[in-house]
Amino acid sequence: MTAFASRDVLLPMGVAHWELRSVNHRYLELSFKIPEIVRDLEFHLRDFTRQHLTRGRIDCFLKLELKQEKIELNIDFSLIEQLMQASQKIAERFSLTSEVSLFDILKWPSIVQTPEKDLSEIKKVLLQSFQLVLADLIESRAREGEKLNACIRERLLKMEMQVNKIGAKLPEIQKSVRAKLHEKLVELRIPHDKNRFEEEVIYLMQKMDIAEELDRLKMHLIETQRILVEEKIMGRRLDFLMQELNRESNTLASKIPDGITIQDSIELKVLIEEIREQVQNLE
Repeated sequence: MTAFASRDVLLPMGVAHWELRSVNHRYLELSFKIPEIVRDLEFHLRDFTRQHLTRGRIDCFLKLELKQEKIELNIDFSLIEQLMQASQKIAERFSLTSEVSLFDILKWPSIVQTPEKDLSEIKKVLLQSFQLVLADLIESRAREGEKLNACIRERLLKMEMQVNKIGAKLPEIQKSVRAKLHEKLVELRIPHDKNRFEEEVIYLMQKMDIAEELDRLKMHLIETQRILVEEKIMGRRLDFLMQELNRESNTLASKIPDGITIQDSIELKVLIEEIREQVQNLE
């Protein structure tokens, strides 16, 4: 579901800027781009996000602007003395005249060390602020979800009308089948017994009986309406119901190869597909 949220956060040593973006995705996919110095927070951020979201691609961006502080470098003078003594011994033994430069000394590992910053307070504030910006994102998604919910319910009403419309045409369909069978027999000049003719009509009617499909379509529509009203996490359940509605509509269309219901069947399938696309966006 498409949504956006951002927050600026005041830190003990500067400011942070959060950005969360959400786009449609069938499953939950998380992407975090945060500075390396707080990279260990990512596990906690992912875990917290999974506790509150189940679908969508979520892109998280964190920008840190920390104040530059005066740093006192730690210099290992004892190690420098050892290096100088070792250099002098090597020069005396092999009659070398080259001198060790200051730059050479500084390149030696562990000569100069930068004291580690205590980021515990910063990380604590970042975790708290992430919870707030995620709540903003969820609220934004909820507003869009309400709009989608209304669109889906509108289409469900149209689907119900189409199902009732097809059901109301059953007598007309039966009459059309009877007339076409009679015309075919006349056209082929095949003599037919009245009783045999009626048996054939009944057989065709049984093959074309769609009462069961219509009943299942109505039940699925009722269940879809219930989920939209009562459930909070509904996306995957609605996705399954759309598959069932599509299957029943296909069976219904195949049972009635008659021009009377072709347009109604097509309209029903179009509405199901429109809802199916929208359902992918719901949590």
